[in-house]
Amino acid sequence: MRRAFLAAVLALSCVPARAAFDDAPFGARDAAMGGAFTAVSGEVGAIAYNPAALGRARSLEAAASYQNGVHWPAGTIDRDVTRAAGAIPIRQDILDGAFGVGVRYDRRTNVAKDREIGLYYGTRGLLESEDRGTLDFGGGLKLLQSSLETGGSTAMKPALDLGALWRPDGRHSVGASLLNFGGASFKDGSYADRAPLALRVGAAESLGGALIDVDGTVREPSSGQGRSVDFAAGFERWWATAEHGSFAGRSGLLVGDLSRDWSWGFGWRRDGARIDYAMTVPLTGVTRFGHSLTLSIRFGGSDPEAEYARMLAGEIEARRELGRSLDASRVRQEALSAEISRLEGEVAALKQSLAIKGVSESAARRQLDALEARQKKAAETLRKLKAEQAREASMTKAELFREDWAAYQKTKLDGAPDAVLLARLQRLLLEYKGTGADLGEANRELIRLQGSR
Repeated sequence: MRRAFLAAVLALSCVPARAAFDDAPFGARDAAMGGAFTAVSGEVGAIAYNPAALGRARSLEAAASYQNGVHWPAGTIDRDVTRAAGAIPIRQDILDGAFGVGVRYDRRTNVAKDREIGLYYGTRGLLESEDRGTLDFGGGLKLLQSSLETGGSTAMKPALDLGALWRPDGRHSVGASLLNFGGASFKDGSYADRAPLALRVGAAESLGGALIDVDGTVREPSSGQGRSVDFAAGFERWWATAEHGSFAGRSGLLVGDLSRDWSWGFGWRRDGARIDYAMTVPLTGVTRFGHSLTLSIRFGGSDPEAEYARMLAGEIEARRELGRSLDASRVRQEALSAEISRLEGEVAALKQSLAIKGVSESAARRQLDALEARQKKAAETLRKLKAEQAREASMTKAELFREDWAAYQKTKLDGAPDAVLLARLQRLLLEYKGTGADLGEANRELIRLQGSR
């Protein structure tokens, strides 16, 4: 009787968001940005929004998150969501993209429990054009199971997630996805529910260390609630430090038929590890904050921004040391120049003495020979010092270029957009032009990047 009563409440209640497997944020990063994540690529959390965005994952990555709250994009209900996922990049000619696996445990308090396991794949640069950018596709097969809080469970039902991601250039992206395709429904005695179909469309733009994105979502009617529409916008900004990793600040706004929330959060990452936190603040309805916490690890990965900041700090120190060395060489050079001038004065005075026969000719000749020898030696030392100074400056510049070039290559391997690579490469060539550094490979890379635009 109790199960039948809860099922009837579930079916007839006007309280929204009681359907199984309503789309919810993966973790703290996307939750802090209002859930505007359909066009954001390169990390494992993309499986909750658009499987096509998974294909640009740069390295093996795993993440786990926990979320608790009342206000969700599809409406209001007390819910705990625990999710975990992994991404495995595949870089081969035939199979270029990334696989993903995800699990989800969703407890709708006093209503039901939902369980999900899914396998995903997204392409990387499947269709490429110089004028139109890249177009990728992705999909995921999920097995879903739902049951009442009071016990019992339904059979596992399949559902599909489908998505596409278009990147016209290195800064912009547009994505679209269809979640819970296939109409997975669940029935156990008097309990009946289904996973609602959701259509998501989004766009994102990267500006240096900042990310701006917007999303729109339409969900079909399900489990006593009508169709819902919402719009979300999010912002993220990263700051890199030389020694303490990178820090992020985030904020987002969600406005829809069933929920209106403002969210904020922060993140910290270093050496491939990242921790994110988010808080959801309701703008209507029950005043209860939501909280999200996510831990992710990128194996073999790194923080390009922090590494570049550390490299830049080391470069500045190396150049300071070079400046001190060159200053010392200038001091020695000035001292030698002064010595040569003094010797020239003594030689001139001695010659004058010889001219007026004021000293013994043989003694003066010996003194003159000694002075000329000292002068010649000082001039030779000065010549060698200038040559060594020029060689030292040239060698140091070449060494600094090699360090900068290695940092550029690592940024390229980490998947930086061509626009970012082009700007950094142009800076390197301008800085090291005429220094004696071997710029042949860098010039060939510049031609390649300019040809791909």
